[in-house]
Amino acid sequence: MELYSGNYKLYLVVPLILTLLFAFIVGVYPGVTQGIDLKGGTQIILRADKPVDSVKLKELLDARFQFTELSINSISSPVTNGVTIQFSEETTLSQSKQELDLAKSLLDSDLSQAEIHAINSINFSSAFFEPSGYADLTGKDLIEKADEIYSKAKDSMNQEIKNIISSNFGLNPDFSFSTKEVPPVLGQTFWDNALFVSILALIGIVLVIFLFFREVIPSVAVIYAGIFDVLTALALMSLTGIALSLNSIPALLLLIGYSVDTDILLTTRLLKRKDKTPRKRVIDSMKTGLTMTFTTLAAVLVMLVLSFIYQIDVMFNIAAVILFGLLGDLIVTWMMNAPILLWYVERKGKA
Repeated sequence: MELYSGNYKLYLVVPLILTLLFAFIVGVYPGVTQGIDLKGGTQIILRADKPVDSVKLKELLDARFQFTELSINSISSPVTNGVTIQFSEETTLSQSKQELDLAKSLLDSDLSQAEIHAINSINFSSAFFEPSGYADLTGKDLIEKADEIYSKAKDSMNQEIKNIISSNFGLNPDFSFSTKEVPPVLGQTFWDNALFVSILALIGIVLVIFLFFREVIPSVAVIYAGIFDVLTALALMSLTGIALSLNSIPALLLLIGYSVDTDILLTTRLLKRKDKTPRKRVIDSMKTGLTMTFTTLAAVLVMLVLSFIYQIDVMFNIAAVILFGLLGDLIVTWMMNAPILLWYVERKGKA
């Protein structure tokens, strides 16, 4: 009861300040980064029996390749060691692909130019793979050969990365090495679809809340709480280097649902029940809400620890996003939503 005695509306200052701070972190600095599945690029994940120095590895890769937006994260756990390498493109191979695409597009309209672009593509690919058997080819055969050489150049580059890591860090040559590549066009499609689904989900939740309560202030408080949870998760993702991806977006949507659940519980008890004073109803709601939240937090922490130990990146990112959002939910529900609703109910009672 003492939590909401006196001038409890002062609690509102904390979430309001955090909202401004988190908005700055998300929108200005350091900002939210998109994963390769949303913007396109290449991700290489390796698992090894020894730690790999990410700083030294970056120096080695920068010296040999022309990667754009190269980032390297190494994680060591009691069970395994791992490194994640991400980059948007390798400039030389990107030029090879551009020339190859031009050659394919000009095949039917300007054969001589198509052949020139095919040769250019082969020349760029030769930085990673020694081409042969194309000197006497023309037309479609030459372009198909350029396509084959480009594919082999990509494979050769990946093998070279693996060899650099193996030779410089003394790893077993059989260490786990997997590559994931997403074309920029496909990444943009994923982003557009994810954004559409997110907006649709938010509109649906807003409509349901307004139809259920039919009162502006309680409805806005519930909606604000969901937005604050997502903003908190995005800000902490920015600070911890977790990218926005097809894995983290569902976790963010789940946060909105969880926030609406806890805040609807609080709002319903305050607006619908009349058996106790408003402040006692807030405390009853808090007991139930905190039990729910801390139970979920415990489960998420277990998920986070296990995924870290066994280097399950997808599960780790999802657990981290949910954890961030739940921490935000604790703040906004009991320092923003509860004071607003309590003030609203007490004001109505005096009217």
